Amino acid sequence: MTNMAAYYLKKPFSLFRDIFTYPAAKISSMDYADYWTARGESSWTARYDVFSSLIEPGTSLLDIGCGDGFALKYLAEKKSVSGEGVDISEAAVRAATNRGVKARAADITAAGFEISGVYDYILISEVIEHIARPEDLLRKIHGHFRKGLIVSIPNSGHYIHRLRLLFGRFPVQWMLHPGEHLRFWTLRDFRRWSEWLGFRVAGIRTSTGVLLLSGICPALFADNLVFLLKDAGGVQDAS
Repeated sequence: MTNMAAYYLKKPFSLFRDIFTYPAAKISSMDYADYWTARGESSWTARYDVFSSLIEPGTSLLDIGCGDGFALKYLAEKKSVSGEGVDISEAAVRAATNRGVKARAADITAAGFEISGVYDYILISEVIEHIARPEDLLRKIHGHFRKGLIVSIPNSGHYIHRLRLLFGRFPVQWMLHPGEHLRFWTLRDFRRWSEWLGFRVAGIRTSTGVLLLSGICPALFADNLVFLLKDAGGVQDAS
């Protein structure tokens, strides 16, 4: 059985839980050292194949918020990507280095954080929802990629989240602690937001969601959204 088939077979059984229950926190506070220790080693996820489909073999890539380096390792093996990563967690960077991934520790939310090189692609996977001011980070990315910026986010417009709101419960997108996510986007929100920051949406892909329907109506049926952004130049008026 493939990873994707297993995901879709299990999904119907979790529907009631996803709408009506509250998960238990697995760590006592939102600290990224504790987060990566408690989370354990990463494994394959469907969005890695989406990333792979968006990039050409042999390209260079910077993974911002690389975690333990699983995505970079996967892309290096599948597409011969020349990659490097950056993450706030020293524990995650050590794990990435142990995988053979080039990575460094840095606080991407700090005012002094800068990207020094130019890459074919920059990848930000499931990261910007964790930081209070992702606008500052994305503004720094302009001029540092040649082919595309790939951004993966949870879809706050997914029908499960809409049903939770209907029954008086806030959407649950976190894994270990309810303080993980600070920002939320629907598909329409993200498109407008990225355009305001001077990017153009060149493509939208989905990795998980309701089988078949997530490709037809991703705004409603996709768990996760992957955007390929191009540099449009300049921040637009917010009105």
